[in-house]
Order: sequence, then structure tokens, then C-alpha cells
Amino acid sequence: MSTQTPSAAPAEPVSPHAVAAHAMEAVVGIDEAIASLQAMRAHLMAGLARMAVDDALETRTDQRLALREVAAELATRQRRSDRTLEAELGGAMVDVAHWPATVRAWGDARIHRGHVPVIAEVGLPLQDPAARASFEAALLPHAERMAPGRLRRLARRELEHHLAEPLVDRHRTAREQRGVSVTDVDDGMSILRATIPTLLAHGIADRLTRMARTAPAEDPRTIDQRRADAFCDLLLTGDATGSGIDGIRAEVSVVIPATALVTASPDADHSPDGVAPRLLGGSLVDAETVRDLAAAAPGWSRLFTDPLRGHVVATDSYQPTAGMRRLLRHRDQTCRFPGCGASAHRTDVDHTIGWADGGSTSLGNLAHLCRRHHTLKGTTRWRLEQPEPGTLRWTSPTGRTYIDEPAPIGPRFTEREHQRSRGRTRTRTGDPEPWHGPPPRADAPPLPF
Repeated sequence: MSTQTPSAAPAEPVSPHAVAAHAMEAVVGIDEAIASLQAMRAHLMAGLARMAVDDALETRTDQRLALREVAAELATRQRRSDRTLEAELGGAMVDVAHWPATVRAWGDARIHRGHVPVIAEVGLPLQDPAARASFEAALLPHAERMAPGRLRRLARRELEHHLAEPLVDRHRTAREQRGVSVTDVDDGMSILRATIPTLLAHGIADRLTRMARTAPAEDPRTIDQRRADAFCDLLLTGDATGSGIDGIRAEVSVVIPATALVTASPDADHSPDGVAPRLLGGSLVDAETVRDLAAAAPGWSRLFTDPLRGHVVATDSYQPTAGMRRLLRHRDQTCRFPGCGASAHRTDVDHTIGWADGGSTSLGNLAHLCRRHHTLKGTTRWRLEQPEPGTLRWTSPTGRTYIDEPAPIGPRFTEREHQRSRGRTRTRTGDPEPWHGPPPRADAPPLPF
């Protein structure tokens, strides 16, 4: 007598809707975990900032430099801008101290990261702790139900109920923050931002619109393009019908790899190592625009580059001092603190070893530092060396070492794989650590905050 085992029933197919619902739940759960970690990070950053400030108070040093010193080390370990880290340290300290209920709601994942700056930025004029607490309590229930954009509009209305200072006085203070900034984007384009009084901003936009609408019907440009062109023409030439590029006078730099002086390549124009036209800051410029600039340029400078590293090694000059500055400017391109992008045109030429300490005025002892990092080098525990021309070795207050080399501007030649493997050696003991630094130790002491 044989026994038959009943076959298992086939599994029900999982519907796409069930998969989507599960994925959504997972995304929400991940975002809640991220919110808790972000709030924890804010508390840790605030603790670091408070420790730096307390240390500065004890030693009677500048609190801003104390924060800058900490931010510089965090930035070099994370390959980020120290300006950004300093702003995050200060912002975390203010958020935790001024908006504790908001940070707590953020850590509980009742609100999103985007709600925090809305409450903090709109509530910035409130100096009285009781007024801040009342403002915060009024907004948090709404923040748990609406997106940051809608919350901002509501917060501005709510702010008026807590401000004792009249609008005219607040506007007078806000006008002091006016300014202009440029952000480079892709494909040779940039965004020009101006922070100006509202009345002037709308007046400028209205005038550009009216000027754009006067173009003839056969003009192929869109109204946005005509507004942008009129904006450039007015600022650069003062003539809304002219060409804005006529208001620019260029200094043209022709990059010549050293190998081009001994061997000529018939396919140089099509080489993948060809150098594209660009500004000193690195932003690309299209060839047609460059030709227009070159036609009106008062002079040209030839640059010769090292074929192995792409660094500038020489430039022609009639005046040695001017030539040295031009060489340094093209070699460094930016401030030479790791991660800083300040253009060399707006920085100081610093003696790595001070002149008063016997340092020479030579290419191997000079480098561009912005005023911020020039001050950091001279007034904090950060130390700078230049073991070879153009290579900067920074040592942080905690003893970590970071190497900064100038960005190449010419083509670079690399070894073949078999040559690299033949010459590969083990890392020497005592070599500088990678820029980002090692991971935290497992036996690190507990944090006091």
C-alpha cells in the first residue's frame, strides 16, 4: 500500500501594488532613521562648537578662529569646504540652543530636515527666548502636517505676531546683507545672484521684461533669452542693444605641454588629452567665445607645463617679479588650503616660511592663500610646509598631515600598468595619512555631550 504526499499549494503571486507599498514603507523607515542620525549629528556638532568656544574663552583667543580651527580639520578629513563645516558648526550650536523643541521633533522623525532651517531662518529676528519658544510651539504642529514650502509662508505670518520692531527698522538692518555672488554650473554657464531690496529687484525684472518685449517679431530668441541678454548688455556696456562680451577684456593664456616643444603631433586638435579653453577657476568656455575674446586681448602669455603632473613650470615675462606672480597664479589657480576654491586672483601670495624667519621669496616658498586660510596659518595651531615647489603639507592641531598639490592644467602622461607594478613599493612608515584621515578608533573615549 503506497502513501501519497499531498503537493504544496502554489504560492500566490505578489502584486506590483504590494511591492510598491512595501518599498514605500521601507523608504519612510529609512528616512526616519536618517532624521534621527541627522539630529544626533547636530547635537555632536553643537557640542564640538561649544567646546571650541569654551576653550577660546579660557585662553582669551578669538572664538571665530577657534571654530575655524575645528572646522578646518573636519573639512580635510571629509574632503569638504571648511567654510561649509564652520557654518554647520555655528548653525548646529544655534539650532540646539535656540530651537530645542524643533531639534527634538526632528530626532523623533515627526518633521523633516527641511523644516528645521525654515523655523530657524524665519525666526532669526526673535532675540527673546520666550518669543522664540512661543513661535516654535505655534509652528511645530503645522510642520508635522505640511511641506517646508508651505510652512515658510505660514512662519512669516506668524513671525509678525512676535516682533516688536517695526518693519522699517528691520528692513534697514536687512539692507546691510545685500550682495552679489556667482555660482558656476555646467556647460560654460554660471548663475549670478543678487541679494537686494525687494522693490529694486522687482523693478529690475520689470524693466528687463519691457526691454525684451521691444524686440522685433523676427527675433528668434525667447523672452527669457532676451531678458538675460539685456541684463548682460546693460551691466557690461551700459547699452542694451550692444554685445555684452565687448565689455570684457581678456588675458589669454596658451597652455603648451613641454613635449610639444620637441615632438609635434599632427592630431593634436583631436587628441583626448587636448586642453579645453577655461577660466583660471576651472570653468569651461566655448571656443567661439574664446576666439572673440582673443581678438580683443591686449596681450598673450605662454605657459609651459610638466608632462608628468601637468603643473606649470615656466612662463615668459619681461619683468621677473610680475612673471613670478603670473607663474604662481597659473600654478596654484586657487587658495592652497585643501578643499578651498577661492580664486588665486582674490588671494594673498604667502611665504610658507615667513620672510622674518629667513624664508626666501622663491617659487618653492610661495603659495596662494585666501585671507581666511592665511589667518588660519598665522594665528592657530595649523602648520604649513612646502617640501617641494608647489606641494603643500598641512599639519592639523591634532597632528594629522594633509598634502595639497596644485591642480594640473595641461595634459598628463601616466605609466603603463607593467611599469607601475615593477616600481610599486610598500608604503613607508611615517608617510602622511590620506586627506580624509583614518576611521574613528573603537576604543575612543566617550563624548562629553
